[in-house]
Amino acid sequence: MKKLGMFLLVVVSFAVSIYVMVWGGLEVLAEGTVVTLFSIPFALGLVVISFLTIPKQLTFERYQKGMESIFFILVMVLTIIHIGLVLYLLDSGFPIMMLVPIGVGLILIATANTLPRFQLELSPTSSEQAKVTHKAWNKGLRPLSRPLIIGGLVMLLCAFLPQHLILIGFGTVLAFTLVTAVYFSVRTTWSSTN
Repeated sequence: MKKLGMFLLVVVSFAVSIYVMVWGGLEVLAEGTVVTLFSIPFALGLVVISFLTIPKQLTFERYQKGMESIFFILVMVLTIIHIGLVLYLLDSGFPIMMLVPIGVGLILIATANTLPRFQLELSPTSSEQAKVTHKAWNKGLRPLSRPLIIGGLVMLLCAFLPQHLILIGFGTVLAFTLVTAVYFSVRTTWSSTN
């Protein structure tokens, strides 16, 4: 389903660029307009191609859904940025600064949802140090994920602040989110190793 979604987002990006170039009223020969209209759709195509060509190995099968989620969110964020740039090119008055908290918020939410899928397996034949390290990693993932989800949701709300407060709100939420996530993860990991 996510592969189909990625493909559709690439098609939508190309369709928007072609529509704007043909019927949008933009000066087609304007400096950089064609490059601006088609650079992100081509990048989207490269992202989807790289996702499809990732070597499929049995040992990494448990990471497949996580990788799909990461690539899908990357394609979605690039599509949002592309549509925002097209609106900016059309002089629609679209506040392009809104895209920063939206993009980072979506990435934080996707990261938080994907991280628990990357737990390390505890092999009985591995050394004691490796077992302790793998246990610490596995215990630190969930406490790291919760602040990232909450911070991502709050960051999405920052996009709707007044124009002059968007970057201030974005920076504050991002700093607080990262500090909180690291604190909870380290605290949990530290308490599990002692």
